[in-house]
Amino acid sequence: MRDVAIVTDGSCDLPEDILKKYHIFVVPFNVILGSTVYKAFGNFGTISKDEFYTKILTEKIIPSTSLPAPKAFIDTFQAALKEAKEVVAILLSSELSATYNSAKMALNYFEKDEIHLIDSRVAASTLGLLAMEAAKLALANASVPEIISHVNSLIPQARLISILDNVEATYRSGRISWGRKFLTHAFKLHPILNFKDGRLVSAGVIHGSRKKIFKKMLSIAPLVLENAITDTIFILHVHSQEKALKLKEQMEKTNTKGKIIHVQEAGPVIGVHVGLYALAYMYIGNYNSKWLL
Repeated sequence: MRDVAIVTDGSCDLPEDILKKYHIFVVPFNVILGSTVYKAFGNFGTISKDEFYTKILTEKIIPSTSLPAPKAFIDTFQAALKEAKEVVAILLSSELSATYNSAKMALNYFEKDEIHLIDSRVAASTLGLLAMEAAKLALANASVPEIISHVNSLIPQARLISILDNVEATYRSGRISWGRKFLTHAFKLHPILNFKDGRLVSAGVIHGSRKKIFKKMLSIAPLVLENAITDTIFILHVHSQEKALKLKEQMEKTNTKGKIIHVQEAGPVIGVHVGLYALAYMYIGNYNSKWLL
């Protein structure tokens, strides 16, 4: 039996090979399409990414999500404790969801100090990166305090750089007002999203076409690569694989340190909120807000 198992939630958007390699347990989210509720985490659960985006595009269904109930955390924690003495759970930002609070409620079912929770202050593959770093330490037999300390040291540098194609999904999720939605559409404004204080915030806007957005994302690929302090970078996209692969190609041109660059389609949990055709860099490292302005 191992000393520590790592748990995260269904917003992490980690591919299956990484989850298996690092023995990471995942608590699924609920994705709601019409009257049907699906269990979702990445490309797993009861609906795949392809099925999810096909329904949005062809059936014009407006999706929504609901957080995991305490029972889902209890089940996952119990599974993890069959393989390890203690659990460290790294979860979606408490400023973005009540997921963390749901996990706290589940702690009542376990012995004191069996389960340790970390509020990641981030989401999506950036959350996944933190879980990966924790899992590497767990597999190297690091202690719980060592893992928690390391993850907490990385959180301030856990990054998202995204430019939204449109704000329809952001509006539906309640993160912007109708007035702001109208203005962004009318003036072809595309918000730049970052994480700040546990929230998704607009760090500015880019005016213009999809082509201009893509050129901006291409231009900062070398900067993301240069400033990443861990060995893995994610390029996340929503129904834009061809463009995401071009971003990776641009990044590989100067990848002298052998960073591992994953192209990953956003799962249903994140796709609901950022909308179709979004592109994002997710990494741990330095960032300058002037890169895109």
